[in-house]
Amino acid sequence: MDRDKDFKLAVVQLDTIACEVNHNVHKAMIWTRRAFMEGADYVFLHEGLTADYTPEPLGYGRSIDGTEVFGFCHLAKQFGGYVALGLNEVYQNRPYISMVWVGPEGVIGVYRKSYLWPNNSEYGPGDYSDWVASYHPVEAGYRQERGIISPGDGTIVMEVGDLRIGCLICADGSREEAWDTFKEDRPDLMFWQNNRGNLAKDEQIPRRAKEIGAPMVASNRVGFSYNHFQAGGSIVVAEDGTTVAKANEDGDEEMIFANYSELKKK
Repeated sequence: MDRDKDFKLAVVQLDTIACEVNHNVHKAMIWTRRAFMEGADYVFLHEGLTADYTPEPLGYGRSIDGTEVFGFCHLAKQFGGYVALGLNEVYQNRPYISMVWVGPEGVIGVYRKSYLWPNNSEYGPGDYSDWVASYHPVEAGYRQERGIISPGDGTIVMEVGDLRIGCLICADGSREEAWDTFKEDRPDLMFWQNNRGNLAKDEQIPRRAKEIGAPMVASNRVGFSYNHFQAGGSIVVAEDGTTVAKANEDGDEEMIFANYSELKKK
């Protein structure tokens, strides 16, 4: 990384609608363009932005070669910036929850969620079979990933422009091995993409940033995902765990900004 350069980061928290891929992509492109016009170099969007959770992941999933991703590639090329899109992806006829990084040159890389929901800490009494036995798709808003969504191969550090970015998605953060990747190969920035309740209340965000010694961007959605209300609380923390920017926790759409130089405290 060029230590003399600074970068403006934009974190966008949006209210998107399950299964409404065209609507969600259209809205996100409008906000991404606005972020670039306000000087952003990197734009961070939430997990599963394109389709949220659905009863038919293969039907509502999209390829990285499709028009949904191409639109963000076009914006990135037009403004010379980078975008992290939360894509409900279909790859080799399998559904994934993916983070697609695009830039002026097109698709840079894809990280696929590796540690799927629910994990051991969410089972409660019993084991996974007990959890499945009590699972009701409609009541849960189709939030069963294990056994339905395909897992990735583990968290990664990806070179995106001038930054090496550690990539993880929502439930990944509940597994120690997901963070071990960044302890062994410390990135310039960690990006934790989410689709859940109130992100700002998660004490792991400042703790992990301080523990690993790398700043973190954590994005979230807002509004109703089926019957589940997501409050937002997208946040940017410095490498010492201090909050640099935070979005509202009231479920309202918002965009927050931070300069990368603000995140380095040493």
